Amino acid sequence: MEPILIISNLMLVGLTGAYAWFTHKNVKQHQQQSEYYRGVIERQLRLTALPHLYWDLRPATGSDGLTIEAFNISNAPAYDVHVSMIGAYTEEGLGIATFMRTHVQPRHRKYPLQPDKVGYYGVRNAVRLSLLPTQQKIVLSLPFPLQPVDVYTLVQYRDLSGANYYQVCCFSAVDESGTYRANILEPAEIQTMARLHLFDLEDFALPEEPSEAASDLPYYLADFIDLWNHSISSRLILDAPVPSETEVPVKATYDF
Repeated sequence: MEPILIISNLMLVGLTGAYAWFTHKNVKQHQQQSEYYRGVIERQLRLTALPHLYWDLRPATGSDGLTIEAFNISNAPAYDVHVSMIGAYTEEGLGIATFMRTHVQPRHRKYPLQPDKVGYYGVRNAVRLSLLPTQQKIVLSLPFPLQPVDVYTLVQYRDLSGANYYQVCCFSAVDESGTYRANILEPAEIQTMARLHLFDLEDFALPEEPSEAASDLPYYLADFIDLWNHSISSRLILDAPVPSETEVPVKATYDF
C-alpha cells in the first residue's frame, strides 16, 4: 500500500509541476504576444501621425526641361521642407572645360569645378518650403542647362515636434527618349537624422563631432555630399531656366 501512495504522490507532483510549467509558458507567451501587438499598434499610430513625402521626376509641360513633383501623401503636414538637387554629368560625356565654356557665366568660368573619383560632376540647387500641407504637392523646375545623366535628390522635412526626416533618391535616364526612373531610394523606411544644411552656393562640410563624421554616414548620403561638393551652383549657369510659377503648394492629383 505504501509504495502505491508514494507512486501516486510522485505522479501528482509530476502532474502539478507539468501544469505549472505549461501555465507559466502560456502566460509568458501571452505576455510576449501582447507586447509584440502593442508595439505594432504603437508603431502604426506613430506612422499615421508622421508626414510622408513622395516625389517623382517628370518632363516639364511645354518645354524640354524637367520638374520634380513632391507630394505629401500623409495625413500630417510637413514642415521646413528642404529639397537639395543635383543634375549629374560625366567628364567622359561632356568635359568640364567644354561645360564651363558653354554653360557657365563668363565671370564664373574659373570656378574650380572638378570631377569626383568616378568622373561625375554636376549642377546643384536647393529649395526650401516652410510648409507642405497634407494631400498637397509642390512642383519644382530643375535649373539644369541640359539634360543630366542622373538626377539626385535629398529631401528633408520635419514633423510638428521638430524631428527631421530624410530620403535620398537617384533618377537615371534609362532610354534615348530621356525617360527617367528612380533606381535608388534610401533609406527604404523614413528615418530621422540631424538636419544637413546644404546651400547651393557653398560646399558642404560636416561638423567636427566624431558622431557625425563622414565615415558614420550611410553610403548614399556620403555619395550625395561628395557629388554636391563636385558640383556648381545653378545660380552661376548661363541662361539658367527661370523657376516656374507652379512652385507653390497645390492640391495633389495622384496618377501613380
